Amino acid sequence: MTTSPQVALVAQRLAFTYASGAGLKRADLVLAPGETAAVEGPSGSGKSTLLALLGLILTPAAGSLCIGGTDTGALAPSERDLLRRREIGIVLQDLGLLTFLNAWENVAAAFGPRLGRHRSNARDLLGDLGMAELADRPVAELSGGQRQRVAVARAAVKQPVLVLADEPTSGLDPKNADLVMGSLRSCAAQGAAVLLVTHDRGVAETCGRRYALDGGVLSAASMENARSVSTRKEGPA
Repeated sequence: MTTSPQVALVAQRLAFTYASGAGLKRADLVLAPGETAAVEGPSGSGKSTLLALLGLILTPAAGSLCIGGTDTGALAPSERDLLRRREIGIVLQDLGLLTFLNAWENVAAAFGPRLGRHRSNARDLLGDLGMAELADRPVAELSGGQRQRVAVARAAVKQPVLVLADEPTSGLDPKNADLVMGSLRSCAAQGAAVLLVTHDRGVAETCGRRYALDGGVLSAASMENARSVSTRKEGPA
């Protein structure tokens, strides 16, 4: 399967089932470069599974997935790993920052262990995200919102085709949440397709497209089903 290079992501009938029976039943999704999209849904609905599939961490049991025009189903495991490293930036919920490094070093670490080679790129990007004065600060000394922006910079520094973010504003006050969302919009402005999962309806409403994930099925979110999904009582993750 091939796609236009103007399409960042195409997922068709994507599915994955765990031994427990949970997982993702069906996801159809198309994102263009520069587009932002939010996926809303209760815990256990398949949001983490969807991100793992789109991030090439899991291999789908059914369906197809193209990233930047590349059919991932035709790739060997090593080729999938290479595509993920080059073309996908992921902002994890626990961020995964290296506490023994400072802010710019964490961003440069996206390229590998030779941090000095990428110092300029890392510092420039942090500056774009309003973090220039904190580039040399150990991440352990940064606030939650500042660490989130470092994580976004690390995901964006390679100018990936796709940026995925797992609850990027969780636990942040409104000011820091706005800063983090501004950072993700900056990724989109630089040409990445940005997809995030969230329980925050206000955050979802700032994205260009909204989807609801319920019972393992992804669908375009109307006002009614988005409200229903976002207010449903949460179950176990």
